Amino acid sequence: MVVFFVIVAFASVVVDGLPKKAKGPEQSLNQQAAEAAPPVDEKGQPQSPPSSSSSSTGRSGDHQQAPPPLGIVVAVVDDWGFGDVGYHDRSLHTPEIESLAASGIVLEQFYSACACTPSRAMLMTGRYNIRNGMQDSVIHSTEPRGVPLDEKFLPEKLREAGYATAGVGKWHLGMFQEAYLPENRGFDRWYGIYTGGGSHTGHFSVSQPFTVRGGLGASQTWQGYNLWEDLAPSPDNAGSTHSTHLYTRKAVEYVSTFVNNKWFLYLAYQAVHDPMTVGDDRYVRETPCVNQTDSARATLCGMVAEVDDGLKTLRLAIGEVSWSQTLMVVVSDNGGVLSHGSSNSPLRGEKGTYFEGGVRVPAVVSGGYVEAALAARGKATLVSTALSHLVDLHATILDLAAYDDDDEALDGQSLWSHLAFGEDPPRTELLLNLNSDLFAGSGALRLGNYKLVVNGEPNEAAVYSKVRKRLAAPTATLDEDTFGKILADAHAQAIGQTRVYLFDIASNPRELDDEDCENAPACRDLYDNPDYRAVRDALRARWAEYQREAAPSTFAWEDDGPLANPDNFGGVWAPWRDADSQPNARYVGTKGLPAITPTVTTPLQYSRTFNFAAADSTWATTASLRALTLTISLLSFSVGAVASWLLRPPAGSSAWRRLP
Repeated sequence: MVVFFVIVAFASVVVDGLPKKAKGPEQSLNQQAAEAAPPVDEKGQPQSPPSSSSSSTGRSGDHQQAPPPLGIVVAVVDDWGFGDVGYHDRSLHTPEIESLAASGIVLEQFYSACACTPSRAMLMTGRYNIRNGMQDSVIHSTEPRGVPLDEKFLPEKLREAGYATAGVGKWHLGMFQEAYLPENRGFDRWYGIYTGGGSHTGHFSVSQPFTVRGGLGASQTWQGYNLWEDLAPSPDNAGSTHSTHLYTRKAVEYVSTFVNNKWFLYLAYQAVHDPMTVGDDRYVRETPCVNQTDSARATLCGMVAEVDDGLKTLRLAIGEVSWSQTLMVVVSDNGGVLSHGSSNSPLRGEKGTYFEGGVRVPAVVSGGYVEAALAARGKATLVSTALSHLVDLHATILDLAAYDDDDEALDGQSLWSHLAFGEDPPRTELLLNLNSDLFAGSGALRLGNYKLVVNGEPNEAAVYSKVRKRLAAPTATLDEDTFGKILADAHAQAIGQTRVYLFDIASNPRELDDEDCENAPACRDLYDNPDYRAVRDALRARWAEYQREAAPSTFAWEDDGPLANPDNFGGVWAPWRDADSQPNARYVGTKGLPAITPTVTTPLQYSRTFNFAAADSTWATTASLRALTLTISLLSFSVGAVASWLLRPPAGSSAWRRLP
């Protein structure tokens, strides 16, 4: 049994009001650290926090709970950075999101994965990605991979609880077989793209480059239309309306069909993922975005404003009566991309990193259902600094929907008792991710105020690219030693020397690692600091436990390349493998079947009974069309008679052996 020392108990508080714009979240976290002294045992050692790893569904306490919400909306904004919202940066134009925050709850320490697929997988399953092999990389366009089918998704569970379900927007959880599509994983209705992104107005997606093995020819890419609705390509592929407006319009359409029924809407905007473009430049010209001095930031600002306006349109469509019974959550799937104009300020890092800027994202829990709960507490708005995560949203929604499955082993913990009734936060520990050895075992773990980071910049995209280029070898055979060398070279080039950090996030939310200051926890990496050895050992022990628990990665650098080419399917990205996982653009043939041998006693020797060369000569020298016609007729009869005689079955036998 692993016994580890205690870390600082999690100093999480729920405070009234929104964070002050001039002070920002950093000051509130420092105040938190100053006001909450670390609890110790009778020997002065830090106490060990309880594990919150995967043993329950995290139900609320014994409070008198209101009936389940009539409507549940989870809106995901793609690549939306921590500093890309008005309550963190006043230069952004997000009046609707700020209104939702002012009448709801802001989660200031809310975490996602550092990239698209892993985040969406955890939201849908309520489980860390190490449980099902989804801990490595995003799903690529021609990659035959998806979240394992034995995982039950959130809409499947809600449908069992009596909710109608609809999904709109970006999927990115598997599409190579129909079984992985949203329509087959719990959604009654679906409109959007199955791929990981694409043109907002041209409605096409482009694959990663593919090199024919052996270096034959140049790299190839494929592109095709990407919009689907209910298992059929959408006519909207032919239009040029921006994805944000298409998704808002379809969300409103679906909500209008949910009258008097319990319903769940998953609205996954493509924005603000690249390509960076607004659907209507008035969202830049006629908003405060016009004051942005950086052009990339101005476009990003306009895209966020467009999403914000879409959320307002949806809220109005839900209506006053239904709104009072609706829960709405607005979150991001990972940190913003700095080169796209995003900001994760004041946090370090960006999308694709395990520093705070890559995994700590905006999150608002609101709606009339939440307003009523806060009113019962005498509150108008709350800002929670409790540790929270996408898996917790899953558990919280199931809790409110009164879905109960005792066999379900979730990593998520319901936040509702904490948010609605002021109970202590449900978790003091949070695994941000733990990559497999394919990606150098990178990742991050929070335990109380402390955070262990292994390779803060894992460069998954670079590792993926470097290895796949080396795998484009002359033969398909690959031994373990050769692959190990290829992988080691890719890690050395993309990551370099493994680097492990230890930060006190309460004192050092920007994860400064080598600054000169009097208070080391506020500006330095503490991993080699002897004063924090007990903390480091506790985190390392827990990290080792997660390593032992991790399932093998589903990632294998497998690529179906041209077999997934949209041109094979009418120019649209579509599932390219059948239910047996055989590519539809490939003929399996008779490989693997027993040999097929005719049972006739004599080989067919047409030449011994009919001379085709002689027949050609006869036809060429026939004097008249009448004679030619007669000759052909006679020859046809003769060939038919000879063939019938030759193919006759032996006495007492069938003509051909039947295939097994």
